[in-house]
Amino acid sequence: MKIAVIVPSLHDLAPVQVAIAVAVQLARAGHEVTVYYFKASTVEWHAEGVTFKRINFFSSIPWNEYDIIHSHGFIPDAFVSMRKPAHSRAKSVTTIHNYVFEDLSMLYNRFVSRIAGKSWINSWKKMDHIVVLTDDAKDYYSTLLPKKQITRIYNGKNIVKDPSVILPQHRLLAEEIRNKYTYCLGTISALISRKRIDILIRHLSRVETGGLLILGEGPERTNLTNLVTKLGLQDRVKFLGHIPTAHNYHELFDISVHPSISEGFSLSLLEAASYQKRIVCSDIPAFCEAFANDEATFFNSDDEFTIDLAIHNAWLDGEKPKKAFQKVKERFSEERMGEEYEALFALQLDFKNPIDI
Repeated sequence: MKIAVIVPSLHDLAPVQVAIAVAVQLARAGHEVTVYYFKASTVEWHAEGVTFKRINFFSSIPWNEYDIIHSHGFIPDAFVSMRKPAHSRAKSVTTIHNYVFEDLSMLYNRFVSRIAGKSWINSWKKMDHIVVLTDDAKDYYSTLLPKKQITRIYNGKNIVKDPSVILPQHRLLAEEIRNKYTYCLGTISALISRKRIDILIRHLSRVETGGLLILGEGPERTNLTNLVTKLGLQDRVKFLGHIPTAHNYHELFDISVHPSISEGFSLSLLEAASYQKRIVCSDIPAFCEAFANDEATFFNSDDEFTIDLAIHNAWLDGEKPKKAFQKVKERFSEERMGEEYEALFALQLDFKNPIDI
């Protein structure tokens, strides 16, 4: 197959990571893959066998040369739905990485969510097929889009460890936390409201047993920094900023914490399991679908105080990380993800009815 993958940018964001991981797996399987992107980045992608080309919304790409057009994100989806000729032989497939109305509402407001959400859904309706990341997302979108056009494929993540990525001063911070307190908590995420990093900070104000390393940047950084100052936790909470290939920092964590109120399918969660770290996460559907109670420790998403006991229990349980690690190897690899996309694309070209994978 000849496949075009279209992403918003080459920034080091989860949807882009997933798209390029799929592209690499398809290239390894012998397919010809080109990644088109709208915005460049300082991040260097090493994607064997994959060609990268920058475009803008008014660019013309050779639609009829491709068998599959695979888009990720609002601008790529709009580009495909508006620019792809009606007579093109290429089949269009999009991967939805969010819960559209909820996520847009948290990022902007309800008015923007309604307008942009409806526009986005209209672009999906023009696609030949739609991929979602969980069974819960499939149920959600089956009320908005034709159910027979939706397939669930879990994200996959392979880890190549590179301890040299960890800055010496950051190793020292983790050591200082561990020397003064019982354990070092860690979280890697964009600093936006739906990630609810504030819950972790308030947790530390109620206990004396841990410190916290926060990796990531975003619009909530100032609010979170002010909260740390207000609670007098400057010695226990450290902001490390954006770190390329941040998954390596899981080496520094005793417990990896994921308090999000909404997720598509968290790569950071898979990374934590790949490092065999104790995992504490909110009991939202995406997390509960990824791991069971004997693999991760959950707290009530509607009651932030329950995170206190969840972190305490996770610290005492050394068996769950082993089971979560095994789950990632067997179920959430990039190879398996690539195979499932390859099978779905082949079905589209055979004009058969799609099936659940």
